[in-house]
Amino acid sequence: MIRYFLLFRQILPFIFLNIIMSIILTSCKKETIDVNSFWNCNNSQGLDSLATANKLSSSWLWSKQYCDNGMGTKKADKNIKIIFNSIGTFSILENSISISQGTWKLKKVEDNLYALNLSQPSKYLYGRILFCDNQVLFSNSYLDGCDNLFTKSN
Repeated sequence: MIRYFLLFRQILPFIFLNIIMSIILTSCKKETIDVNSFWNCNNSQGLDSLATANKLSSSWLWSKQYCDNGMGTKKADKNIKIIFNSIGTFSILENSISISQGTWKLKKVEDNLYALNLSQPSKYLYGRILFCDNQVLFSNSYLDGCDNLFTKSN
């Protein structure tokens, strides 16, 4: 009997640790990027290439990234701002310091869906361009890449 008591006393901390870890892991709310909502919102706007270029010509702040490689969704861990000019140039700033710049053009990837053709590729700007409200999503998860969400900046 004493032997069982001593064994139970040794195992008890592991049992509590497992219970606590299970509670923590299952109670964390996973933030996701709802690509289907962006898809529907974008399609409802009926954007052609000119309207897409006009909407894109602005400043955008990186807010989230979703990667379907086990990393899931994460909030932006860098202060990335992308500026698309209507004359076809872009700049990528990190903490207000230019880290990349070049030219951009739209390329049609599907009916009324566009992606960017960049002179300087960027890991943030791959995939189909989907607009909803004041956000733009560069959706590349359908090709096993990452989706990057940006919010319009002033």
